[in-house]
Amino acid sequence: MSETKKQGDVLYQIVPALYRNRDTGDLQKYFTASGLLLDQIHATLRQRMADNFPGNPVDGSPACQDWLIPYFADLLDVRLVSPLADGRRSEVANAVRWRQGKGTLRVTEEIAEAVGQLEVVLQEGWKRVAISPRLDTPAVPATSYGYDKKVPEAPPSMAARHPALPAVTVDLRCPSGAVATTSSNPAAQQSSVDGDTHTWRQTSFHGAPCHPGSYDDRTLRSVDFRDPDWRVGHTHPDRILLYTAPPAGFFPPHAKKVSWADPPSAAFLELIEVIEGDNRTTYRNRSWGSENFVPVNLNRVIKLGQVSTGVGDADFHTWRFEGLNLLNTLEVDAGRVELVDCAARKVEVHSIDEERPVISAKNCLIKQLQAARGLSLLEYCTVLDSTLSEVLQASDCIFLGKIRKDHHPITPPDHGCVRYSRIHKDQLSGGMKMAHNSTSRPHLFEEKFAKRSCGVLHPATMEAIRHGAEDGAEMGAYHSAYLSLLAEAVVDKLSDYLPLGVTAVVIPDQRMVDIPG
Repeated sequence: MSETKKQGDVLYQIVPALYRNRDTGDLQKYFTASGLLLDQIHATLRQRMADNFPGNPVDGSPACQDWLIPYFADLLDVRLVSPLADGRRSEVANAVRWRQGKGTLRVTEEIAEAVGQLEVVLQEGWKRVAISPRLDTPAVPATSYGYDKKVPEAPPSMAARHPALPAVTVDLRCPSGAVATTSSNPAAQQSSVDGDTHTWRQTSFHGAPCHPGSYDDRTLRSVDFRDPDWRVGHTHPDRILLYTAPPAGFFPPHAKKVSWADPPSAAFLELIEVIEGDNRTTYRNRSWGSENFVPVNLNRVIKLGQVSTGVGDADFHTWRFEGLNLLNTLEVDAGRVELVDCAARKVEVHSIDEERPVISAKNCLIKQLQAARGLSLLEYCTVLDSTLSEVLQASDCIFLGKIRKDHHPITPPDHGCVRYSRIHKDQLSGGMKMAHNSTSRPHLFEEKFAKRSCGVLHPATMEAIRHGAEDGAEMGAYHSAYLSLLAEAVVDKLSDYLPLGVTAVVIPDQRMVDIPG
């Protein structure tokens, strides 16, 4: 039932039964039309109310329009740095409270999680520096560190295990790391990764670290005077260390799964909307475009427009996929394919057309792409393996493999254009126009398709790729998500809220994906 008819039914039930009994159908039709108008008026009033408040709503109500955020920021003298609209709203909504708590660990953690949408585990650099113990300072009770009982004072080997002592030499008798605990433990920490909340604590502060350099490594070291980045310069009194899990990208663990079916099954239609019309079929993830977007993984090989000759008319039909992960091959003999916000293992189109695209993709992660006799149009895409296309037009993309026009290893396309993209260092231009491209090797958290963080750029990637797109953002499939800019935005924002000389460092840590608890 449409929303218009729902509103009309509500109005129709409000009027006295006398009028409903006399109605021959005209009154109900009138209320249906009025329901649409009143619904539009109601939505306008709700948006007008939301535009008075810059924060992110938590009850599903509309948020203020993005173009209003800079005006709120100017009113409160807020320097906006987050590339995300939700992050900018949080910067404005929390401006006064963050200023009141400037320099505190709580505000530091809130800024990192609000501005960068990152879940972080925070460490203070001065607590990681090797120092000499002060004999006149009483030790904090071991129970305050989450231990069940007091540490015995004898023998000395046991007394040295007190967590408040600045012991530098690790105790090889016990491992140090994170363990699951309850929220009632005084040393408990809660971290939310991939939508799951973990309750954990640090154990054996003086033990040998299970995972050196990870979020649960609390061993003391000499001061590291190098300029801080994701790898070095962490052990220093003027550092705030923010460990964060790498972004999940297209393949978070909570993604839903369904098998391809033609005609669609009930389970398929529950997750994916099928829209027919004008010689076009659209398969749209029902949560695509919403705040609660959940990717849908499509299993099985998808074959569309199949003809006996293997090559059909490009204008036969157009299939469009939105917000879906195609875990197997998508093969089309006749027709065209459009992909938006999708991940695809292999896209293969046999249609012939060098003037109009037979493959169009935007914000997509693709392992293999093949349009041997057609035009491919790619924008903000990452191709992990081979790219085979008669004509290629690409902008702000990442190509890990060579671009070819056929299966011969050294034949680049005779026509096309590649701009503001990363190409292979041995790529031949052929007849393609090249402009503002980079040959630097990108470093990815994961290159294996369908794995968590597949295609996500690692901070070790050169700036020519992380800021190589035409608008200064990152190249590739996650351009619109600004994954490479989030950590930089957090460091930039914290420079206004940390004590003078203290620097924040964002450290991606794969171990945080497996936090206990």
